[in-house]
Amino acid sequence: MKSIPSRNELPAWITNNVPEALVDSTIFRFEVKLNSIDPDTGKHRIITVDILPDLNLDYDTLEEQVQDLPAQYAFWAAIYSECRNMVALAERAVKVRRAQAIRAVQKDAADNKVRFTAEQVKHLIEADNALVGADSKLQKFQMQAGKLYHMLEALKMKAELSRSLAGFKRQEHERS
Repeated sequence: MKSIPSRNELPAWITNNVPEALVDSTIFRFEVKLNSIDPDTGKHRIITVDILPDLNLDYDTLEEQVQDLPAQYAFWAAIYSECRNMVALAERAVKVRRAQAIRAVQKDAADNKVRFTAEQVKHLIEADNALVGADSKLQKFQMQAGKLYHMLEALKMKAELSRSLAGFKRQEHERS
C-alpha cells in the first residue's frame, strides 16, 4: 500500500539511530481512518501515512522545503483533525457500550433475583467483550492522534529551524 507522503530521504538521525525494522513499522507509518466515505464501497476511506519523510531538513534544498511547509502543515493538521474526530466517535461508542453492558448486568441480576455490589458490576462490565473491543479501538485512535499532534509540533520546530538556517545561508551568500 502506498503511503502518504511518498518516501524520500529520511532524517539523518532516524537513519543513523533507529533500526530499519522500526522505521518501517507502525511506529511511524500507520493507517488513518478518515471521516470521508468512499462512494464505491460505502466505507470510511483509509490512508496510510508516514510521518518520517516530512521531518527531513536538508540545508541544500532549504528554500524549497520552506515553501512546502505551509502545505505540509495543512495536510498533517487535516489528518490530525480527522483522527481527533475518530477519537470523539470512539469515545461515544465506548460510553454507549458501557451503558448497554450496565443495563444487561442489571437486567440479568433482576431476572435472577441477585444483587451485585458496585465493585462486582464494575468487574462484570469490564469483562464485556464488546466494551473491551470498543475501548481498544479508542486507544488506537488516541495513539494515532498523539502521533499526529506531535508531527505538527515537529513541523513547527522544522519551520523555526528553517528560518534560522535560512539566515545562516544568507550570511554565507553575502560573504562569498
